[in-house]
Amino acid sequence: MNSLNSLKYNKWIRVAVFNFMIAATMGLLLRAAFVWEISWLDYRKMLHGHSHIAMLGWIYLALYALIVHAFVPKEKQESPFYNRLFWITQFSVVGMMISFPIQGYDTFSIIFSTAHLLLSYVFGIKVWRDTKPLNSFSIKLLRISIVTLFISSIGLWAMPIIMNTAASQTAWYYIAVQFYLHFQFNGWFILALIALIFKYLIEDKQLKIEVKDYQLFLAFYLPALLFTFFHVLTWAYGRSFSYIINGVGVVFQLIAILILFKYILATAFKNTKGKNWRLLIVFAFLSLIFKTVIQVVLVIPEWARISTEIRNFMIGYIHLINLGILSSGLFYLLRNQLRVLDFKWEMGLFLFGVFATEIYLFLQGYYYWQALGRLTNYHFVLFLLSIPMLLGIVIVFFRNLSDKKVLNNL
Repeated sequence: MNSLNSLKYNKWIRVAVFNFMIAATMGLLLRAAFVWEISWLDYRKMLHGHSHIAMLGWIYLALYALIVHAFVPKEKQESPFYNRLFWITQFSVVGMMISFPIQGYDTFSIIFSTAHLLLSYVFGIKVWRDTKPLNSFSIKLLRISIVTLFISSIGLWAMPIIMNTAASQTAWYYIAVQFYLHFQFNGWFILALIALIFKYLIEDKQLKIEVKDYQLFLAFYLPALLFTFFHVLTWAYGRSFSYIINGVGVVFQLIAILILFKYILATAFKNTKGKNWRLLIVFAFLSLIFKTVIQVVLVIPEWARISTEIRNFMIGYIHLINLGILSSGLFYLLRNQLRVLDFKWEMGLFLFGVFATEIYLFLQGYYYWQALGRLTNYHFVLFLLSIPMLLGIVIVFFRNLSDKKVLNNL
């Protein structure tokens, strides 16, 4: 990677980490609001800002940088198109960063979030056209993830239609939101991350993987992606057939993850010895396994109902994906593959914060489920456990504030 490209990626990633720092600060404020009265903070508006910046400012833009670096031919990386698109996209993120905490879902926040969605279409189409050959499994997987990006947006376009009809008083609004989140997380984000890991850790190292192994992974994961959405329909309508379809999807997903780990990732792990912060990629896939186990457990109707009624379980599950799987995996790739991000002991703070808050959220959810009440000083302890996570991100950001932090020889 030449110095000009390194400088460009360095700036991109600093912006993405800055967005993550802002999202984490918003998250800490939300937890502080349960401990102290913060008169100027509108909880719901700040929550919208936190979730949008974490997803679209951090995860999306970090994937953006990695995908361009890993898959786009060098001569096209050096053209101004991707750089200009990145900064226009970041402008929409800043717009959301300001508008959501002030007005929630209203004129300006809707304009900026819609702009981000349309820009993601431009990015997806451009990457599709620029990537080849098709005999590369990582590119096939990347293209599937782009398709799910487009599919997920159906939920967003459906929301204003639902809100302006009689359907706004039904479960359809919730279904539209969950449709977007389901295909965004389990399709676009996770499949893009797996495509990047496969490209960097297997294809670039010319490691041998049997074609049937990754074909088998797709044969189970893609139907599972569709079938597990029926968990939402089960919540909405409680039909017996939706329980069955979701159950089949969960089994398929479990098989897909086992195939991914046993036949594909095990090969990659064996060849990443000596890499700094290998723990991050291990943490990411342990989180993926834990997420899959949770979905297996939710096949039981009573447990599925509880999961949608207890907020701690829902927050813990979403953060497990965002922080445990995606953020940990992205930090690993940014440090060891894109090589424009440096961190040391502060990443331990981040991982401790993720692990500790996840345990505490699920523990409190269990207490509510068993009618044991609230843990002593629950909100204050959760606030304290969240501080190391934010502190780790802040130190990573300031450690990489200079262009001199471009890493070429990790």
